[in-house]
Amino acid sequence: MSQVSFKLFFFSAFLSLSLAALPPISAVFAQDHDDGHDGRDDHGHDHEEGGASFLALSNAQMANLGIATVTAEIRPLQDAVDLMTSIEALPERQAHVSPRFNGQIRDVHATLGDRVEVGERLVVVEPIVAGAGTLTLSAPISGVISKQSAKIGQAVAATSVLFEISDHSRMLLHGTMMEGPDIMKIKAGQTATVRLDALPGIELVAKVVRFYMAREAGTGLFTVHAEADNSEGRLYPGMMGTMSVAVGVSVPGIVVPRRAVLGGLGDRFVFVRIGDEFERRSVVEGLVFGADMEILEGVFPGEDVVVQGHYQLQYLGEGSVGLPTDAHAGHNH
Repeated sequence: MSQVSFKLFFFSAFLSLSLAALPPISAVFAQDHDDGHDGRDDHGHDHEEGGASFLALSNAQMANLGIATVTAEIRPLQDAVDLMTSIEALPERQAHVSPRFNGQIRDVHATLGDRVEVGERLVVVEPIVAGAGTLTLSAPISGVISKQSAKIGQAVAATSVLFEISDHSRMLLHGTMMEGPDIMKIKAGQTATVRLDALPGIELVAKVVRFYMAREAGTGLFTVHAEADNSEGRLYPGMMGTMSVAVGVSVPGIVVPRRAVLGGLGDRFVFVRIGDEFERRSVVEGLVFGADMEILEGVFPGEDVVVQGHYQLQYLGEGSVGLPTDAHAGHNH
């Protein structure tokens, strides 16, 4: 027998003995499914498939945790620069009412907060001139009386400002930012998304109308001004919030709310709802635009990601806390 034939004979004999020592294939599969729970624990709450972690909850348990979801969707995205912002009246849409002569106020027809139309009478003033009759001062523009100093019987000078009228149909957004490379990305005409503390969950659209490249005195901050429509009357001077100015080229991407993403650096994840089950998935983040975030890997369009109750889900998945239960918890499968 040649050396090659001897080696083949020896390998065939070794392989036959090894296969004979293995259990039948049917027994292996029977062992894998012998627990009768498809990988779930004794309470039927969680299991794993292909390395993914699932957590099953009843409707009552989801209600107890306050579970809320948002559907991931494809939207155009742009890189953005975030600024702190406050609402102001546009300077060119304000007017002061002065008598332009010395006199005394005899009657007042409008008060602070009133909505007035152009030409509407505001105050009656009697000049301090012998034999002069009273004169009525009218509103030079339509708007809201934002300041008032006029009182009946008050002596006024020619330069006294009796009323300030502000047209709030459009408002100014005063944005500020620290010095940095992002300053050079902002240009007039760019679109800004505005989120105000007084209007949670509402996004407003504004347009950058002026950008003065200079530090504000005493703050060291640079200023960006945007203009927003206020025909619905939701904006008032003094409101605070954030403004995200879109810069760069718009590209489509899968978008979810930033609050849906949990974890730390290098270990970011979301919970995706599939029926009554919740899957924890690792994600790769992309662009951030205001309250939204692009997801490069881990979530598909149309899937529902958890935005409320997901902090509790991460601990339930680790088994560190008890699950809110009802009479059917763990047996609704």
